[in-house]
Amino acid sequence: MKYFVNLLNIIKLLEIYLSCMVNLMKGFLLLFLINIAVFVNGQPTMTNNNAVVYHNVGSVTWINGSLQNFGDSIHNLGRIYVSGDDKPSNQGDLINKGVISGNGKYFVAGHWINDSVFKCGTSEVFMDNTPGGIPSIVNNQYIKGSKITTFYDLTLRGVGIKFMTQNDTVKHLLNLNDRELAVDSNTVFVTNTNPAAITRTYGFISNLWDGGLNRYTGVVGAYLFPMGSSGGPYAGPYRYRPVDIRPIKNTPSQYKVGYYNYVATLDGFNIDSVDNTFCKVNPLFYHRINRVAGLDTVDLISYYDAVTDGYWDGQGNWNLNNLNQWTNMGNTSLVYNPMRGVKKTKWATWKDLPYALIAQIPDSVTITGVDEICIGTGITSFNVNGNAGSSYIWTVTGGHIVGDSTGNKIDVIFDTPGLGIVTVQEVINWSKCESHTAHFYIPVYPQTIANFEVIPEDSTHIFSYDLVHFVDHSSNADQWHWDFGDNLVSDQQSPFHMYTNPGQYKVCLSVESDYHCFDDTCIVINVLEGIEDIPNIITPGNDGFNDLFNINTSGLTEFNLQIFNRWGALIFESNSPYVKWDGKTLAGELVTDGTYFYILRAKSDIQVYDRNGFITVLSNK
Repeated sequence: MKYFVNLLNIIKLLEIYLSCMVNLMKGFLLLFLINIAVFVNGQPTMTNNNAVVYHNVGSVTWINGSLQNFGDSIHNLGRIYVSGDDKPSNQGDLINKGVISGNGKYFVAGHWINDSVFKCGTSEVFMDNTPGGIPSIVNNQYIKGSKITTFYDLTLRGVGIKFMTQNDTVKHLLNLNDRELAVDSNTVFVTNTNPAAITRTYGFISNLWDGGLNRYTGVVGAYLFPMGSSGGPYAGPYRYRPVDIRPIKNTPSQYKVGYYNYVATLDGFNIDSVDNTFCKVNPLFYHRINRVAGLDTVDLISYYDAVTDGYWDGQGNWNLNNLNQWTNMGNTSLVYNPMRGVKKTKWATWKDLPYALIAQIPDSVTITGVDEICIGTGITSFNVNGNAGSSYIWTVTGGHIVGDSTGNKIDVIFDTPGLGIVTVQEVINWSKCESHTAHFYIPVYPQTIANFEVIPEDSTHIFSYDLVHFVDHSSNADQWHWDFGDNLVSDQQSPFHMYTNPGQYKVCLSVESDYHCFDDTCIVINVLEGIEDIPNIITPGNDGFNDLFNINTSGLTEFNLQIFNRWGALIFESNSPYVKWDGKTLAGELVTDGTYFYILRAKSDIQVYDRNGFITVLSNK
């Protein structure tokens, strides 16, 4: 056995102490260790058998083995290292079968086994199997024994998982650091009401059914419940999914949170049974949260990883309304801290334990498009501004969709007059939740069609000064606008028009309904130059029928008409095509019935039109 003592003047006292501890002496002995460092090697277990050891401030004992304590024996104000050695039977366990007390520190490389009384005072227990530091024998460490341990400060360090096999308590600080504290079906109680009573870097608490973390609260603040799972002995992959409970009053309360790293249906909380205000329950994990004591409301925040878990925007509680279903907890807000979280403010309904993140039915999107449409105007487009990656379910009443019908834009052709209806639901990509339906109502007016005919029907033989009738045959028109092609227009429905010069004229009709539906159509008519067929008989009698000898002409620059009787006497002459012979002589007397002779000399800029022939006059008196 080898001893190193930093105070030579108490070597004799140290020899007595080690003799007592190593040789397993029985009886009662009071040992004081003041400002010394003791290293114990070579024995598988250091056993104190009913000796009373006072380990004062500044004292350090390092045991390369395990420590067994029997009787009312150890009062520690210094530091005790129980580090184990390379023998499988000597793992560095601290085994208490007596009384351990004091405000010192305990560094345990193996397991903490409490079968008797541990008076924590303001002490700190380190579950620390760090390789290369304290020689590490065990990969995972256990806090166990036949008696519940109340720690003042409990700090987890080293490697592996720290298992807790009974309901233990931490009075002051629980320092998780980067370790997992697996409580199985047990509960770890943190009774310090300071919100900062639990610290961590990457560590968390995991549990099986009915296990979890119980925290006492008493001030307004954020109480973290750092729940998670590493897979391993529990279900599912590694996940850290904490909960924040934030009391809104400085009154004592008590809350317990458990985390379950699998679909809640496996525990009888069917995620397919939901109320009609949301569409999906998180299938990856859920929490059990309970207010054990207290009456006040809290702000409740559940956190998640949006990258691996998807996007959640609500919280649900199982069987809130006694309907054996998940019920929406109501309006929530999103927080970032730094994980995404869903916050339910002023929660006070602690009826059932299971809580899960939910996907709310998305709000309906807004459709943008034209305010009205006329049939026949072609394609009309409608748009929505939804989430990136979403698809859409469109329906159209009064028309049909052209092309793609799943994007955020559709093209529609309306073909039925009345009220057109466009509806759309956004389908969120990750959750497949369908939004509330958005509606867009659009008046669809009958198609206005422009159409007309020209009288005379044969528009290719219209002469200057012919009276042309443009007859409207349009559909669903209430306003008309004619352009005759000669710089003259009309707003009559079926106007008459006369062209003064020969040529080609483009005649256009534009029509409009009272609903502002438009259409137009055009034709080309030819106004000819020359002379029409010359009549060979007239019946003057003032009955309005065939009273005049009328030669229709167009585009002539010279005109001379002479009419002679059978004896060659000139009885009528005109140099204007618009002066018609009424069957009278130059003296104004009506000629007798018979045959008369005419001579016409006429020409245009491009052609000579000379004619002669006979006219028969038949009196209709």
